[in-house]
Amino acid sequence: MSPVRPAPVFPYKLVATDLDGTLLRPDDTVSERTREALAAATAAGAAHIVVTGRSVAWTRHVLDDLGYEGIAVCGQGAQVYHAGEQRLLTSLTMDRRLAVLAIEKIEAETGPLRLAAARDGLHGEVLIGPGYQVQDGPLASVPSTDRDSLWAEPISKVYLQHPTLGDDELAAAALRIAGDLVGVVMAGPGVVELLPLGLSKATGLSLAARRLGTKGAETIAFGDMPNDIPMFGWAGHGVAMANAHRELKAVADELTTSNAEDGIAVVLERLLTG
Repeated sequence: MSPVRPAPVFPYKLVATDLDGTLLRPDDTVSERTREALAAATAAGAAHIVVTGRSVAWTRHVLDDLGYEGIAVCGQGAQVYHAGEQRLLTSLTMDRRLAVLAIEKIEAETGPLRLAAARDGLHGEVLIGPGYQVQDGPLASVPSTDRDSLWAEPISKVYLQHPTLGDDELAAAALRIAGDLVGVVMAGPGVVELLPLGLSKATGLSLAARRLGTKGAETIAFGDMPNDIPMFGWAGHGVAMANAHRELKAVADELTTSNAEDGIAVVLERLLTG
């Protein structure tokens, strides 16, 4: 009689997944295969945590669809949200005076920018300034014809667009000009953001992990954009999607298939079967 082999032990206590371009397919849904792989990892003892650049207001409908009741890191790390209790555990706001100063410095060199701002809070609106191009999809935004209204209430971040500069060029210029005042990330196509200085997905994830009793070395992280680089630096193992930005691929420990091809599930299934 052959000896019974013990079930493989899942090697991580925390599975951290970005949303757009990573967990979500191009149609903004999560595949059944990926749902099952995450459920199996959870059953094997790992916690799943969503870590996204989206604010809570733009993330909650995805969490609800997943039946997600744990902690999520939103707003590039600014917001740690308890989905089951529907409340913010932490929320970091941006110094609006520094944001305006940074924008003035950038515009002095690049010319006029197109701006949007995410307001702080559980239901924080995203205000869209003149000319800012909003991507098609279900994410609600509020148009504003007055730039000053963007700073009228506490905000978590500012979105930048430029009429001629590409995303990488704009992010590089903003970092060079105002990187001593604010953080700068490129979070997706057409999405360059100014953040509180020192904020990243890694800072928010480390706070959330502490609450869960886990460490970076016990974490596997999945992402696709340069804003995921700090998260990869904090996690024990970073997995870039096939569709990821070249800067993230350069620092990843592993490459998987694209978000359209269940890249998260491909890795988790391999780990679950040993």
